[in-house]
Amino acid sequence: MPSFTYSAKDLKGESVKGSIEAASRKSALQKLTARKLKPLSVSEIGSLTQKSKSGSSLASLFQGLGGQKKEKAPSRSIALPFLSGIRELLNCGIQSADALRMMSTRLSDPAQKSLATKLWDELRQGRTLSETFRKEPKVFHESVVSLVEAGEATGNLNNVLTRIVESMEEQKAIRSKLVAALSYPCLLIAIAIGLVFLFLFSLLPRIEGLLDSLGGNLPASTKLLIGTADALLNYGWIAAIGIALGIAGIVSWRKSPNGRFKFDSMILKLPGIGRIIRDTQVLQFTQTLSLLIENGIIMVQALAMSERSLSNMAMRESFGDARVKVTEGVALSTAFKSTGYFDDMALDVFTVGENTGDVVPGLRQMSRQYTELIDRFVRAMLGFVSTGVLLGVFALVGMIAFGIISAVFQLSSSLSAG
Repeated sequence: MPSFTYSAKDLKGESVKGSIEAASRKSALQKLTARKLKPLSVSEIGSLTQKSKSGSSLASLFQGLGGQKKEKAPSRSIALPFLSGIRELLNCGIQSADALRMMSTRLSDPAQKSLATKLWDELRQGRTLSETFRKEPKVFHESVVSLVEAGEATGNLNNVLTRIVESMEEQKAIRSKLVAALSYPCLLIAIAIGLVFLFLFSLLPRIEGLLDSLGGNLPASTKLLIGTADALLNYGWIAAIGIALGIAGIVSWRKSPNGRFKFDSMILKLPGIGRIIRDTQVLQFTQTLSLLIENGIIMVQALAMSERSLSNMAMRESFGDARVKVTEGVALSTAFKSTGYFDDMALDVFTVGENTGDVVPGLRQMSRQYTELIDRFVRAMLGFVSTGVLLGVFALVGMIAFGIISAVFQLSSSLSAG
């Protein structure tokens, strides 16, 4: 009969380790439960190591022959749809373990199905939902895990998941607005680049041949146009290589800790883009902080977890300094103001809520204000950037057309005079 090693907790909460004989892993779990133990992990002795070795050898052999594709690891992009699925099942009265079991068999997305299967296996070993989430840090952020843990402790898991999903949907909507704001200007820029290439490689050779055959002095605008085109054709590849090397150097520099901090500091100072990044990060921080405090996480711990949710390292350091001030007894609104990233009106609203002794409503109101600020700023930036790019494209096309037309008119007048 196979033997299994196990790790479990007894009724007093103390850890217990040992081995047990059973016909299967399921039987081993049943025996441990009968002994009033809470299994944490159960593994078969001997065969597990041999099986993993042979399985990995066969897998590597088939992958080397091209007979099997490597499964794509779950990423943070699937967190929102996955949590939405769990929330819907919990709202129907299904327990979290049953919800994951159903998702592991019925989901069509391979990444989500793989994740649900892993989590379901962990739950079967006696772990809680938050513990299983913590084992997938590439999918679930630490703040999400802490919120789920608080929801399990207070018996308010459904509402917590609802708030998490709503917060993630708001952040996704902001990102979608930013993409939409940049898509039209990028399209115009692509059209302008296409027109330039059409002129350089199709129209310019024909125009130069025609002008050479007709003779005559060319106007200054046409000479400037032809000179610029020749420079792009002859030296444009050097500029392209230089730009590519510059971008590669910046990316490599940004990967270093010191470079990442300096890059994030500089990008916050850029007009337009820096404002959007700053407000989006503040919104992320306030939403996470309000969720954590609302679900029983103490203030200092909630600030630390909310701070880690920020992707901008310069802002993360500033909020870390603010957290230290709060631990020293400084008011939360004063600590927020010291970062320099909060709008005065939003801070005033938050201060009113802080004076009542409940900061959660103030944080929610601050989140709503920043959502509106970002929405208005994105719309204004879309109009400004779109107009600027459109005028630039018209100026480029007009310059090309003016250079060609002025040359044709001057040559025509020269022929008529002759």
